[in-house]
Amino acid sequence: MFRNWREPAPRCYDPPQGRCLARLPPPLTHNPPEFAKPPFAVSGVLDSAQTADEMVACFARLGARPDRLAHAHALAIRSIGGDAAAPLARAGAAIARDIDRGVGGGVESGYHNPQHFLEVMLSALYLARLHKLAPERTQRLVTAGLIHDFHHDGSRLGAEPFRLETLALQKARPYLQAAAVDAAQCHKLETLVLATEPRAGVPFARACWNRHRTGAAGEVPSAALPRALEHLSHDADLAFDAVLLAEADVLPSVGLTLEHAETLQARLAAEWGTPLGRADKLQFTDRMIAEIAVAQFFIPNMLRLRQAYAE
Repeated sequence: MFRNWREPAPRCYDPPQGRCLARLPPPLTHNPPEFAKPPFAVSGVLDSAQTADEMVACFARLGARPDRLAHAHALAIRSIGGDAAAPLARAGAAIARDIDRGVGGGVESGYHNPQHFLEVMLSALYLARLHKLAPERTQRLVTAGLIHDFHHDGSRLGAEPFRLETLALQKARPYLQAAAVDAAQCHKLETLVLATEPRAGVPFARACWNRHRTGAAGEVPSAALPRALEHLSHDADLAFDAVLLAEADVLPSVGLTLEHAETLQARLAAEWGTPLGRADKLQFTDRMIAEIAVAQFFIPNMLRLRQAYAE
């Protein structure tokens, strides 16, 4: 998918309107209060419920801004000591600004909308901080969280796997080219986004990470999968990051607060045009409790959620 990254591209313009990528937001001159709290910081004194409360409150504060994604993305990059002028940061900033302007924002009244992009991006940031990942990996995860559902059309899982993930990557490609993001970085982003596909991508990422983690012999089958996912079989760090992103994708729906989980289920039901009830939530929660490998810090929240729905 991401081929010929060295082909000529407008290096200093924000596609598709031709705005100059150099026009970055003015730098913050001091650390905002958010930097002392989740999802921008990991606190040794907050338990999973308190952490969830802080994250949901942060989602609400940032989500109320007209520049919610541009501002949240800038905060995320700065919180890890990233360079806002670096290629990947500039590409992410351009995408975030365009989503804030209404470009590729998915289904505004549904689940896959800019607020979802924000929550996944910041959940990935928190999980990366929790596991003390290097800034480069964290920034890549933040970017992948931002773009993983770019231009989502609201359709349910159909007969063509990886269609929506491929669409997101195709739409993100001009921004990455314009910012001169290098080919190796683009290939890793491609792998991470494809690994969020729930039916085949996520199970494959989990299988690869489990093999790396346990040292089990043998290759993980990869038939009928996009070639980019093959990297997960050979790169333990990338496999871990793919699982982290997949879990960040569902964490707001199942691992934070009961009220937030209910809000997101209602949005998904509206997007799909079908009722989703207690049994649906229980089934999904049980599956997540069984599968979660990276976001285990939030398991107590999931157990409380399950208990609430089981009563």
